[in-house]
Amino acid sequence: MVAAAPDLRHAGPRGAGMPMARRLSLILNPQAAAGQAPRQWEYLFARLRARGTEVEQVVTRGPGHGIALAQERAAGCEVVVAVGGDGTANEVATGLLRAGSGAAALGLVPLGTGNDAAHQLGIADVAQAVNVLTAGEPRAVDAIRVEYPGPGGAPHRHYALLFAAVGFAGDLIRHTTPRVKRYFGQRLSYSVGFFRALRRFRAPWMRLHADAREFSGHFFHVCAGNAEFGGGGMMRLSPGARMDDGLLNLCLIRAMRRLETLRCFPRLLRGTHVTHPKATYFSGRCLRVETDPPVELQLDGDLVGTTPATFRVEPAALRVLR
Repeated sequence: MVAAAPDLRHAGPRGAGMPMARRLSLILNPQAAAGQAPRQWEYLFARLRARGTEVEQVVTRGPGHGIALAQERAAGCEVVVAVGGDGTANEVATGLLRAGSGAAALGLVPLGTGNDAAHQLGIADVAQAVNVLTAGEPRAVDAIRVEYPGPGGAPHRHYALLFAAVGFAGDLIRHTTPRVKRYFGQRLSYSVGFFRALRRFRAPWMRLHADAREFSGHFFHVCAGNAEFGGGGMMRLSPGARMDDGLLNLCLIRAMRRLETLRCFPRLLRGTHVTHPKATYFSGRCLRVETDPPVELQLDGDLVGTTPATFRVEPAALRVLR
């Protein structure tokens, strides 16, 4: 059991003449970084307390809880802060985007394994996150709207900040377990997951509609990228992608033999995999993915839903403190 974090809604006196502190709502994920994140909570709280920041905090109880918590707080404070890794950032962003226009800005504290969203927005560690939370300004970034069948087949909507992928990416995440993360850490865990997943992966058959273009066949990897890096910054999944250009970088890689895939792994790290003869790489705004049979979706490093799915860019959809 993780002890409840202290309530910092009255985080310390402010001296006369000091500007009103920003009101923050922290959504804390105790499972981030394979359960290691809570060790840094007190340091975070102390730094915010020293700035006289008004803070409320709440701890997530399991997958999906961060979405509900963010949606509940979207209209009641200036900034809702995801304290965890990319999965936490994804859930909090989804909650804010579901809340609609006028929702609070998103803040990020990188306490996960990968922390790709925070790092690509210029937030390298907790100390820098505190500076941004107390003095940063909100900037608009794009989001990926993901639609897929929910329970009973009803349409379901989720969002991604970094990428939405189908194919090998899902198996990679399934094999990058909390145990792998604990043993190998941020720099190596996703690479280890890559080699573990490759042993049994079979490329599914897909039908793809990308704006006005259509593709079909067996695909190893299909990805709609909104940012360049994934896998803890080790994999340059979508070279040239930007979070504020109103476009997705679409990468479609057809099925390859295992040996060929192994040879391509260094190219994935460098971002040159998109020039492989079996890769098609281009910009677009919408990608529809159908597979036989249905396969899992990988959104920002988490498995969320199954195909068929539509990935669509929503330009300047979310305000993020930077």
